[in-house]
Amino acid sequence: MNNRVITIGREFGSGGREIGIKLAEKLGIPFYDKELITLAAEAGGIDPKLIERNEEGAHRISDKGRGRMSFFSFSYTPDFSDAIYLQQCKVIKDLAAKGPCVIVGRCADFVLRNEGSINVFIAASMPYKIKRKRKVAIEKADFTDEQMERYINDVNTARSNYYNHYTNQKWGNSGTYHLCVHSDLVDIDGAVETILTYLENVK
Repeated sequence: MNNRVITIGREFGSGGREIGIKLAEKLGIPFYDKELITLAAEAGGIDPKLIERNEEGAHRISDKGRGRMSFFSFSYTPDFSDAIYLQQCKVIKDLAAKGPCVIVGRCADFVLRNEGSINVFIAASMPYKIKRKRKVAIEKADFTDEQMERYINDVNTARSNYYNHYTNQKWGNSGTYHLCVHSDLVDIDGAVETILTYLENVK
């Protein structure tokens, strides 16, 4: 079995977090998602609630603002969101250096691009994502399908803008990842088995 770090990018509602948890359990390795917020807060002496509210602040930056950032050049002064991103990068690299693990989100595929990680992206059809969110997002139970689709698209737009801003790559572009899985075609357990099969055959 492959013993590399596995990163998982995912569309909101595709089940990427659940897939990551089950994959880590199958492999017997640590799983990190929101845990990164706590670790980054502890390492940087930052209130975890501030990180949670601001870690995806890049989606509010204009195109003009993106243009001034040549990936943290000496002339660029990081704002709070950038400081959080840099702190999470350090945490991700430290965790990867300790051994195999599964890391969800936080541009981990880009952060570990030179570390030999296996990068997976989970996508799904909108009907599947709506159905899943109705099960797990109880607070949105009264949403119509149109409202739920708008909610899902808004979160995915924020994720896309955050990823594109900090990596200068395109979120969800198949060329960025080693394996792309549509969870609506194989469901959660099928996605886990697909990834495990892929890992067994990685050279």
